[in-house]
Order: sequence, then structure tokens, then C-alpha cells
Amino acid sequence: MGIKDKLPLIRSESRIIRLFGYVVYAFVILFIIGILIPSPPPIPEALPTPTPTIATPTTLEKTVASSDIRVSEYDITLVRNYEIVKTEDISIKALDKPLSTYSTSEIEKLPMNIRKEYRVVVPSDISKEELKSTLIQVVMDKTSENLDIDEVVVFAYDRKEDADSIYTFGRVEWCPNGDWAGVTSLIASTNDRSSYQYNFDIKDKVGDIEVSDKPSERELEIHDYYDNLLLEETKKLIEAEDEGLDYKYANQEELENAIRTEVANKYSISEEELDKIYMKVWTYNME
Repeated sequence: MGIKDKLPLIRSESRIIRLFGYVVYAFVILFIIGILIPSPPPIPEALPTPTPTIATPTTLEKTVASSDIRVSEYDITLVRNYEIVKTEDISIKALDKPLSTYSTSEIEKLPMNIRKEYRVVVPSDISKEELKSTLIQVVMDKTSENLDIDEVVVFAYDRKEDADSIYTFGRVEWCPNGDWAGVTSLIASTNDRSSYQYNFDIKDKVGDIEVSDKPSERELEIHDYYDNLLLEETKKLIEAEDEGLDYKYANQEELENAIRTEVANKYSISEEELDKIYMKVWTYNME
């Protein structure tokens, strides 16, 4: 008996049944082959990438960050010599809201916003680019000495004699986002300097001083003598008035007229010349 004789569906007289038989037996054969031939080992699924665990400190930690954040204005090759002629500590409490909204106990717990003010003298022939790099260098030098400094302002002058007045060459502020009021209690506690910027105000005359506009040494001497004498006598007049005493000058106008005459006589110039010299130096300093 042949294989065909053993498969009744294929031996049927009906054509439809025979076709059905072929389909059934083919399926059976494929099923048997699938059992006999082992399947390839399954490809293991990729394990999910573990999410990194970030440790959160339970207490505030100091973040040591230098003030030499890369800025386009800084070029170490342009830094000029400077002399710090005055230093002042102008620290305050680091506030997150208006002072009036804090209780006394809350204010006591606030960290200090350590602010420093430096007044420096730089060469009179310095350029704007050199001045910016030099002012940044001052900030870098001082904040590297004390990492707890939170804000710095530097005033630049070309003469030491002017260092008690408004800056004559320029100013830089180093503070969060260039905002002098930007130090929060968190920044003061952690020393996070990532948001710090340099905020400049450079006088137009820097690097472009005309010889005719610059006062001579004699003109500067006359100006300084007049300024110092006027300040000294004004203080004495105010003290006398506060104590109800008479002074050699009845009022400020009489005092100023007397000082003008005294200075003009000392330097053998007219009072009109004195006025012109004073205005020349004042204009030079303010420009």
C-alpha cells in the first residue's frame, strides 16, 4: 500500500475533498517539521537603562567657584598695573524680600552678603579694553583671596587725589546677573557664582584723551588746593553753626568768595582764571 492509499482525504472521489485533504496534510507536515527543528535561541531584550541617582545634600554645601568666569572683556595680556588706594567693607544681610517684611529673629538668621568696595589708580594712558581687563583682574585677585566675597565694586581713577570722589575713569560691579541687589540668602550661603556677571561703566575719555583737554600739573594743584581748603573751611562753618557759635565767615557764600580770593592770590592768578581752571579739571573728571 502506497502513501496515497494511507491518506483517505486524498483518495476521495470528490475534487473539493481532495483539495481540502492536501491543505490539511500540508499543515500537519509543517507542524511536525516545526517540532523536530529547534527554534533559534531568543534574542534577549535590552535591559532598561537605570536612572542615575542624584544625591541630595541634607544641608547647604559651599560651592567653591572662582570669579574668573570667562568673559569676552577679559584678556590677561591687556592687564595694566593698578594700585588699591582705598578699601571699604559695605556688607549687608542677604535678603530675599523687603527688609521690613522680616522679623527680628529672621534677620538674625540671614547670612551676610559680603560686599567689598575698592578704589584703584591706573595709568592715565590706559585704553578702554585694558581698563576692563584690569578691573576684572582686581575682582579676580580679591575674590581668590576670600572666596566668601559675594559682591565687588571697583572704582578707577588716574589720580590718587580724586579717589574720595566719583570715579574719573570707570567702574565695574561683579554680582549675580549684573544686578547689584541680586545676592540671595541661598547664593550667600552656597557661594554659587554661576550667574555672576561684570557690569561696566567706562568713561568716554578713556583711551581718547586730547592733550588740550587734560589739565596740567599746575592746574591740578590749584584745583586740589581750592577743593581741600573749601572743604576744610566749610566743615568748620557747619560745626560752628551746629554749636551756635560765630565763625569768621557769616555764611557759605561769604566763605566761598573769601576762598576764591585767597587761592587766586596764592597762585598769582585772577579769580576768573581760577574759575576756568576749576571748571576744566571738573569737566575732565566727569567726562
